[in-house]
Amino acid sequence: MKSLITFLFIFLASSSWRCDEPEDTIDCADAAKQMIGTWKGRADYTSSSATGTSHKITLSIISSNDCFFQGISAFEESNTTFVVSGTIDKYGWVEFMETEYEINGGEYTDCVPNNGSGWNNQCNRWPYVRWRPGTKFHEARFRSEPYVLNGEFYAQGGGWNSQIRGNFTITK
Repeated sequence: MKSLITFLFIFLASSSWRCDEPEDTIDCADAAKQMIGTWKGRADYTSSSATGTSHKITLSIISSNDCFFQGISAFEESNTTFVVSGTIDKYGWVEFMETEYEINGGEYTDCVPNNGSGWNNQCNRWPYVRWRPGTKFHEARFRSEPYVLNGEFYAQGGGWNSQIRGNFTITK
């Protein structure tokens, strides 16, 4: 009997309280088109030896197709630029990733490793590893009035105790 009551409680709690609420969705293809243009802002690092560091970011979105967009990210503090691929879902959540070099400025690829290997290698630590493709920007909600994206990012790299993460804000 107790399991039946528990089942009914869980069923009712998970299904009935939202029945009358409309889904808050957007046209993601239209939002991806609105992403086209130049976005500027900053990335603030919140973990590892990068804590307290900020980089000025320019995100140039060049094209969109359905709910996907493509562009280039650049930073005032680096000669490296990245190809960016991103998506917007029907709830307006935006995420994008630096997938490959557009211009390889050499900050990561020209790093000369010390005697260590793996995460002991200085090239796999801040600041060098920041300039390796693979940084993911996510947890940003698309807003069009004004055009602002606030979210989080994390970089591929950094050991368990020195992962590179932070928050970003960009506007168009």
